[in-house]
Amino acid sequence: MVLNKIVFFLALTWLLSACALMGVHINIHNPAHPGKMPKFNAEEIQLGEMTPYRSCFDVTYYDLAVKISPNEKLLEGTVKIFAIAETDFDTLQIDLHQNFEILALKNGEDGENLKFFRKYRGVFVIHPRKKGEKFTLEVLYKGKPPVAKKPPWKGGFVWKKDKDHNDWVGVACESEGASIWWPLKDHNSDEPDSMRLHYTVPESLMAIGNGQFEGKETKNGQTTFNWYISYPINTYNVTVYVGKFKHLEDHYTGINGKDLQMDHYVLEPNYEKAKNHFQQLHPLLASYEKYFGEYPWYRDGFKLVESPYEGMEHQTAIAYGNKYKNSASDGSDYIIVHEAAHEWWGNSITASDFADVWLQEGFATYAEGLFFEDQKDYNAYENHLGLYRLFIKNKYPVVGVKDRRWFHFRKSADVYVKGAWILHTLRVQLDNDPLFFEILKSFYEKFKYTTVNSADFISVVNEKTGKEYDWFFSQYLNSNEVPEMEFFISNEGVLFYKWTHSNPDFNKLNVEIRVNGEIHKITPQTKIQKFIFTKNINGGWTFGVKKNILIGIKENKKLLN
Repeated sequence: MVLNKIVFFLALTWLLSACALMGVHINIHNPAHPGKMPKFNAEEIQLGEMTPYRSCFDVTYYDLAVKISPNEKLLEGTVKIFAIAETDFDTLQIDLHQNFEILALKNGEDGENLKFFRKYRGVFVIHPRKKGEKFTLEVLYKGKPPVAKKPPWKGGFVWKKDKDHNDWVGVACESEGASIWWPLKDHNSDEPDSMRLHYTVPESLMAIGNGQFEGKETKNGQTTFNWYISYPINTYNVTVYVGKFKHLEDHYTGINGKDLQMDHYVLEPNYEKAKNHFQQLHPLLASYEKYFGEYPWYRDGFKLVESPYEGMEHQTAIAYGNKYKNSASDGSDYIIVHEAAHEWWGNSITASDFADVWLQEGFATYAEGLFFEDQKDYNAYENHLGLYRLFIKNKYPVVGVKDRRWFHFRKSADVYVKGAWILHTLRVQLDNDPLFFEILKSFYEKFKYTTVNSADFISVVNEKTGKEYDWFFSQYLNSNEVPEMEFFISNEGVLFYKWTHSNPDFNKLNVEIRVNGEIHKITPQTKIQKFIFTKNINGGWTFGVKKNILIGIKENKKLLN
């Protein structure tokens, strides 16, 4: 998901750009008071917890058919859920928003109507199964989905008209969950192996979905568009776009010589503009393949779809709503750069719980910097991340509350910006780019097409470095504070320094200092340490701390006592 525009509101662009170009990184401050955790309502708890009603089965395939009626803002649909029992059970839980009426819920094998009851979004189905048994549910439903208040951040359905007054419809539901518009097991940890989509809309419009286009049929003034997703997919990424689109075809040749079919769908008046604007995808995808590994979805292709909201990383069908604008500072389209990175980080590798969503948003934000480094130089990378440093708030730990459907970017952007700076700090500490990039590629290769948590990434770091980095991640992921290096220089030229706001085990981080023009590395501890200066040719000292890692700096005269 894209960062809120407010974060980038460019009333300060000239100031931020100037700071970045001078290599100035504003000091990071810890808050006087941490942020308050929200009180979760019963629905958020129900959606977030992996109870026995959900862990008892695994979904392997969905077949979703939805008729979309823009005039009425109405959905009428059928979904077939193919699953396997993980344990013996009597009752299982699927999910569907309370706006929808369930017209029928059947055993997919024999059509028998099944008993069920509803609580919040939970639909509890009486359907006894034995471990290892395969089964199918068929759900017929109808209703009006919640309308998005501020998509994609406050999601739901978006019902708009384009400039020519054609219906223009989309959905964004990462935070809210796919059950706001179709019935499913709505938990990030369970991805189907594949899926089919059948979207029926008025025949004057097109309906675009994820994956491969499998044809269309028109009948009685309605056209059904059929799509096939041949890979695993996290369910909030399943999407639909409805509008008066024009198909823009392109091809990309990957790093391994593979041909990637690119099928963009844009509003008809924007076709020529999009044709030129979307060419920036070629170097972008090449950079991401270079750093992370092969694009994950070659069979299913890649497409940008013009959307009635800013952007969202829907797998192989990215929502594009940035009005074909490139940034004046770097010449690229932020939505394209960020959302395309999610094809690796968020879509192929997905956090099994939004508590670890930094693995998606932090990695994708960091990927932006790598793209600028690849296309320009390391200074461009540092400048890009330097701007993000300004927005780190440290109000909440980067890892959020588990077992709740809570994407806590709503409280701060730290899962994006601090997440990116955690990766940058790790790179600086390793001081070994081949090793750092091997870690990223190995993590991706090992866990692609699966769901993960922070411990999975830490295990790869420990394995590849041959060292234990739990001290590093415990500080940066589980504490809302960043370590702060307090220092003071005596009249005799002795630097006194130590860590505050750090975990007891946080005693291995190297900090670069410049003394009389020379670079030195020090490793602060929680106890006061000393560094003795030598006088320069003028009989004095010059001193600076390089703010190229995720720490705060504070002068403290009391260290002399």
